[in-house]
Amino acid sequence: MFGFDVVGDVREVLSETDPDAASGRYVVRFVSSEYGEGLKKDRFIGPRAADVGVPVPRLVHHGEVALAVGNVSDEERSQHSESAFPLGFSICDRMPGEHMGELQDADRQHLISATVRTIDMISVIDISDTRGYGWFDGDGDGNGNGKHASWFDYLGAQVFPEGVNDYFDRRCSWFDEGFLDYDVFRRLSDRMMTLASSIPEIDRSVVHMEFGYDNTLVEDDEVSAALDWDNSIIGDHFYDGAWNDLYMPKLDFKQLFADRYELTGRVVPGFDGRWLCFQIHVGLQALQWYGVANKPEAYEWMKAQTLHVVGDGPNVGRHPDSL
Repeated sequence: MFGFDVVGDVREVLSETDPDAASGRYVVRFVSSEYGEGLKKDRFIGPRAADVGVPVPRLVHHGEVALAVGNVSDEERSQHSESAFPLGFSICDRMPGEHMGELQDADRQHLISATVRTIDMISVIDISDTRGYGWFDGDGDGNGNGKHASWFDYLGAQVFPEGVNDYFDRRCSWFDEGFLDYDVFRRLSDRMMTLASSIPEIDRSVVHMEFGYDNTLVEDDEVSAALDWDNSIIGDHFYDGAWNDLYMPKLDFKQLFADRYELTGRVVPGFDGRWLCFQIHVGLQALQWYGVANKPEAYEWMKAQTLHVVGDGPNVGRHPDSL
């Protein structure tokens, strides 16, 4: 990702290439074809998010280009010329503000209200012309449709033990080669699916999946841009709140969202069960990642924190990566 400014009279210089330009300050993002879906999802979500008041960068141009790239794998290098590696790109307005950072820091807590408000706004993005749950395509044949028929099916795609969606077969080597705790993994996932089976029918919502930190820009007391929709899904609007609640135990996001829903009059059946189910789901996915990435300190923190939210152990404080 690179930022650049247009020199000179912006309206004159960009009269043909970007007649709607305001500042002439842009960001260009390059990705390999492997991650091209993320750019498509940005394009799919962007206009819809703007329609409900979520600040997002204006997309100026996108496409594909062949460039010389130095840091590619040997496999990729064998498939393409070093002087013409295919990349997807998008050019967007550079949004004002700075990265949100760690909301548990005393000097960032003034942003908590804006965080809760923006996540709630994301959840009302109009996706009524799509269907399905979970991971979705940004455009093309998928046309924004989720890969799973139900929210329960999406949650079940992460279930353990063996026998459901080949989850165990695809991950059993992690228990042989790494430091994942078989018994803990099984116990947590069984609890998650028990909770998931009692979740009432939900309204389909966009879920950012990683709202905050480096994916969000802030200015003064407000969110100035929601970025990087690569990992967004279609699911339950509780999920983003539960994600933040698990990672930031010093802040009671559950109560903050309960207050928000009371203020807006949003009906939230099954609040406690849904919230806990998604916290476990977030924790299980993090445990997978920390195990594969060989990050034992973060793994132990997430294991203890996820056990804490199910009532088995004390609150463990801040995530080690945020200290």
